[in-house]
Amino acid sequence: MPPPFSVEEIDPRTYNPNVYYSALDAEQQRRSMNAIAKMKRNGKKLSSSRSAKRINYSLADLEAKLYTSQNQNGEENNAIDKPESEKANKFTETELIRSKRRFMELDTENIKDISDVPMLLSTTSGISRDRIDNVTTSLSNTNDSSTTSGLVVNDRVSSNNRFEIPTSVFMSYKSTKLPKIHDERKKSTTRNAALRKAMTSKRKLHTYLETMDQITRSVIFHNVYHKKYFKVLPLITICSICGGYDSISNCVACGDKICSVNCFKVHNETRCTGR
Repeated sequence: MPPPFSVEEIDPRTYNPNVYYSALDAEQQRRSMNAIAKMKRNGKKLSSSRSAKRINYSLADLEAKLYTSQNQNGEENNAIDKPESEKANKFTETELIRSKRRFMELDTENIKDISDVPMLLSTTSGISRDRIDNVTTSLSNTNDSSTTSGLVVNDRVSSNNRFEIPTSVFMSYKSTKLPKIHDERKKSTTRNAALRKAMTSKRKLHTYLETMDQITRSVIFHNVYHKKYFKVLPLITICSICGGYDSISNCVACGDKICSVNCFKVHNETRCTGR
């Protein structure tokens, strides 16, 4: 007995051309194999047994069964789809074309490709492009009052879809958002803030003195005159930002005098010409 699922060579003398293929009966072969294994375990002598039953499959029979099953399924589908076909007959061909074009335009992801919808619909449905353009209108022109290839768009339908909000609605509307409360706190008047604001103009000291009147200028120079270091004032190196004379250093970029870190920051932001 050949092993299960074995490949057999076709014998030309016994080959039947009307048989599509043949196979051993798997159930009968399994029972015979179990019986042989049981007899071997019991130590009994194997007796001659019948060969496994062979089942022949005819190609003509298989095609006939397949064709018959397809016809039966087709009749059942026709019986199910009959009410739907009757519903489809209620719509005219023009309405179906408009519906298909509308659906394809809505299904288009890129609005720039809407112009290609009539050609695609003509290719898939077999309807001429001219007929599609005559009985349908583009989605972008549905709200227009123009005529598209003999089809007049109804202005009344588009106007019914529009509505205007009366002005009284805005007057009666009360916002739930909290009103903006302006910060009434006074601005910072610290020395650094005031100095930074004055230095943003990038003006030299002499320009301020030139804009002063004679009385203010005389008061300033009179107060300076009574200082004890007035005689050595031209020899003192002062900060270009605050006028201090302690711990003076030079700016690497432009060479101006700076006395502290704060003055250095203000100098870089407002007065430095080398950056």
